[in-house]
Amino acid sequence: MYRFEAMDAFVRVVRNGNFVSAAAELGVSPGVVTKRIMQLEQMLGAKILSRTTRRMSLTEIGQRYFKFCDRILREMRQEGAEIIRLQRQPYGQLKVIAPMSFGIMQMGRLVASFMEKYPQVQVGLTIGDGLKGALDPLEYGTDVAIRFALPQDSSLFVRVLGRMRWVACASPSYLRARSAPRTPMDLAHHSCLVTHTHYGDGVWHFTGPDGATSIKVNGPVSPSNAITMRYMVLEGAGIAMLPTFCVGEDLKNGALCRVLGEWAIEDLPICALYPHATDQPTKVKLFVDYLAESLRRPAWDEAAAPVRKLS
Repeated sequence: MYRFEAMDAFVRVVRNGNFVSAAAELGVSPGVVTKRIMQLEQMLGAKILSRTTRRMSLTEIGQRYFKFCDRILREMRQEGAEIIRLQRQPYGQLKVIAPMSFGIMQMGRLVASFMEKYPQVQVGLTIGDGLKGALDPLEYGTDVAIRFALPQDSSLFVRVLGRMRWVACASPSYLRARSAPRTPMDLAHHSCLVTHTHYGDGVWHFTGPDGATSIKVNGPVSPSNAITMRYMVLEGAGIAMLPTFCVGEDLKNGALCRVLGEWAIEDLPICALYPHATDQPTKVKLFVDYLAESLRRPAWDEAAAPVRKLS
């Protein structure tokens, strides 16, 4: 660092034609500037300035070294300014992991719109429910992990982006063949589809006028993810507990009907997990902010809001 300070002092002396003006620019005394030039000459083993009481001039070596110092210092300032600019603007590779169904149905759209807004960011999106270390971005080597649970690891920074809401639903054809359940207890007499992920134990929880109720349900099949289960419910296979991000449009257009609409179902947090709470790269901060704004009032929740009953 000291060598660059001496080079800077040398360039300023040459440009100003004297030590006093150079010292004023640097905010030091002329004696400090003189000392830096002398130390620079000692390090080089050559004179770079010829000084008398009346004038100052560059030696032949000094002329060559001045061009070198001027170029190096200019490049350093330019590179420093570029680094500051890049820190303030998002750029580079951003690695994200997300659960299977949410990743397929929603994250692709969210990532595409983010990249359109910030074209210098290249997002690598990995989706899957069985990823090793998926709850820990550090273990999996990603910048951000999207999950529906709050981890216990305090080393991770967690931001809740929104809520994943659930509905019990079935196709109109199924409800015409089997009358719609009026209470959660009626589900014991219905074909219910249970995913291997959330509600994997087959116990569905509701809250109604008389408080909380839990019911063990059974059905002919257990799909491994919400997307598969959605298609099966659309085909009339039974009643399923599905997230609104998966069936919001189906409820809106009548392809599916909400059942037990008077009973509340506990939602889950949609979380972003990332390694550092402070000093995050700008791309991470902007991506998480973008998701939080997008998931604050997602379109699929609005689509699922009207209670669609069988006519």
